Amino acid sequence: MAAGEPRLTLDVEVSGDRYVVSVAGVLDLATADTLEARVMAQLRPDVSVIIDLSGVRLCDSTGLGVLVRLYRRAVAAGASLALRGARRQVADVLAMTGIGTIVPILPPDES
Repeated sequence: MAAGEPRLTLDVEVSGDRYVVSVAGVLDLATADTLEARVMAQLRPDVSVIIDLSGVRLCDSTGLGVLVRLYRRAVAAGASLALRGARRQVADVLAMTGIGTIVPILPPDES
């Protein structure tokens, strides 16, 4: 990562009640709160949130924890939340930890 480059960037695309949150960079202890706050601001009944992880280079245990917590909060709010597009390294971590049994993981091209 170059000096001055943000550790995490988020872009939210809104289409009706569907939000795609594109995440890029590092999802870890230092950045997980940023993602959590941005997604929590979108949660309400009947909203669909997709977290696009295609730009995430690294996701540590804090990042994994926030993804599960966001899914549970979405369900509690009457919304839906899914992940998509994880790079191989992040996808392997999601698979090894079993997060895909909790949080729906969409194919990269599905929205």
